[in-house]
Amino acid sequence: MKTKTITKTGEQMKNEQLKKDIIQIAKKENATDITILGGSLFVKFNSPIGGNAHNVDRKLANDLKTKLQTFFDKRKKNDCYVKMSELGNEFAYDFTPIVDFRMEGIL
Repeated sequence: MKTKTITKTGEQMKNEQLKKDIIQIAKKENATDITILGGSLFVKFNSPIGGNAHNVDRKLANDLKTKLQTFFDKRKKNDCYVKMSELGNEFAYDFTPIVDFRMEGIL
């Protein structure tokens, strides 16, 4: 019986660490039901039940967006834009690369 050695490239390890960092930030901002799927982060917040719960969720979601944007800006300025969407009590964060066409020779 042969054993197979699985090695990870440096890029794979960086991506795994980035996912761990993003999840850690979300947890610190009181997010629950945290999922990363296809380059997007999906979270919910466990706000107290009541008339103001959705407003509290929205405030927590905006705070998380700010923290994530700050995290990416500290890694590399103007590299990634964090876009937030909401659907009911779930929030999605898309991490969109910022393309500087001047650097690509297009403009």
